[in-house]
Amino acid sequence: MVLDSTPAASGAAAAAAAPAWGIAGHDWAVALLARSLAQDNVAHAYLFSGPPGIGKYALARTFAQALNCLEPPRCGRCRPCRLIARDAHPDVRPIVRPADKKNLGIDEIKELREDVALKPLEARYKVYLLREAEDLSEAAANALLKTLEEPPPNVVLLLTAADASLLLPTVVSRCQHLRLRPVPRATVVAQCVAAGVSPAEAERLADLAAGRLGWALRAAADPAVLAAYEQQVLQLERALTDTRLARVQLADTLAETWSAHPDRVREALGTWREWWRGRLLASLGVESPASRGAVADSVSVAGDATACWRALARVQQALDDLEANVNPRLALEGLLLALPAASRIIR
Repeated sequence: MVLDSTPAASGAAAAAAAPAWGIAGHDWAVALLARSLAQDNVAHAYLFSGPPGIGKYALARTFAQALNCLEPPRCGRCRPCRLIARDAHPDVRPIVRPADKKNLGIDEIKELREDVALKPLEARYKVYLLREAEDLSEAAANALLKTLEEPPPNVVLLLTAADASLLLPTVVSRCQHLRLRPVPRATVVAQCVAAGVSPAEAERLADLAAGRLGWALRAAADPAVLAAYEQQVLQLERALTDTRLARVQLADTLAETWSAHPDRVREALGTWREWWRGRLLASLGVESPASRGAVADSVSVAGDATACWRALARVQQALDDLEANVNPRLALEGLLLALPAASRIIR
């Protein structure tokens, strides 16, 4: 079952409402999960999908707290809530891709399957948080299927993914799928201000975040996040004005980075995708957070909407190709050489 966000509330109402469970901008998802708990109708597996930084993992971990809270519906203060918030609860386990591997492999899933068979040490529910489940290798995904089909009682698997299409259909079909959407800009601004950010900076972060509240809060707390974003945009802008040889050299550099740190390339291409999306919306006269971002208007591209649409599609294709284990140098060279040239830089 695929569950999608309902139409967003007005900006003012969304900003004024107190976030349920401490989760802002995804009230419909929180209400659905809370209702399943209240009715004792918890599914055995959930998939939270949406763009990076949208709040998927925060929602999944908060749901794990609600499942085991000693002061329901979810107090955030009891021992289980505190331990889960630190990823330190013995019965609530994050499952992530090892830093030195490109995929979440079968060894990690075999370990999960062995652990699933054991009784919980103290919790009502044993919960497994599979972060970025698109990193599952095909063998690992197939190994996970039996657990998804026939989990022991009081075991809940929570998967997160940027896009459900990156997972095996058989995995998706065995989960209750909650597809998260960008949150209203007013909510992003309000949450950043509540975190101690000045109103002007909160407005700027909201424009750059394009509805990704998690990203905005990380950027507010860590200057390195915003610096990395700006560097990724600058890298793209330079590529649009560079020679074909320079573009090939950049592709080779990114391919080498992919071999050692694939997350860095995923993040960079994700930023490029949002940049082109902003350019496309701006060229069509559509007012949006992406089109309002300061960097979105820094380069004028010949061909306007058509060129922007093609470039956006090529970036997404490169991401898909990399995840499908296409030769990274070929995938990235194809992308960089296909991007249109900037007609001028507007400063």
